[in-house]
Amino acid sequence: MLVVETTVANCHDSKPLLDLLDKANIQPGVRVHADRAYSSQKHRVALKSRGIKNGIQDKAAKHNPLTRRQLWRNHLIAKARYGVERTFGSQASWFNAKILRYRGLAKAHAWHLLLAMAYNLKRLPKGNLPRK
Repeated sequence: MLVVETTVANCHDSKPLLDLLDKANIQPGVRVHADRAYSSQKHRVALKSRGIKNGIQDKAAKHNPLTRRQLWRNHLIAKARYGVERTFGSQASWFNAKILRYRGLAKAHAWHLLLAMAYNLKRLPKGNLPRK
């Protein structure tokens, strides 16, 4: 994980996207993948202005279904996003991270950082652990 951002419960996932891109120092030419929740004109314009390739899935509007091309594009993006979703699934199963047990943004953020570190340590190859 490059960046961990913790927000209050009533903040939609897509709100901190542009701040996350800045914090992660995403370089021009890199493709950013995201699900339909991040699909908005504001995000598309912001990605284009930064030179970042758009990998955000398309979202259908009321009375305006997705075209075959958009459906195929979403399918390809979902394949690329699998690794990210697997990370969250592993955290949930390995560390029982489905429920946050702390109150307050600072404690919740510390918990998310610890989860990210624990995940990275667990995924380390066995031969790469430091010796005493």
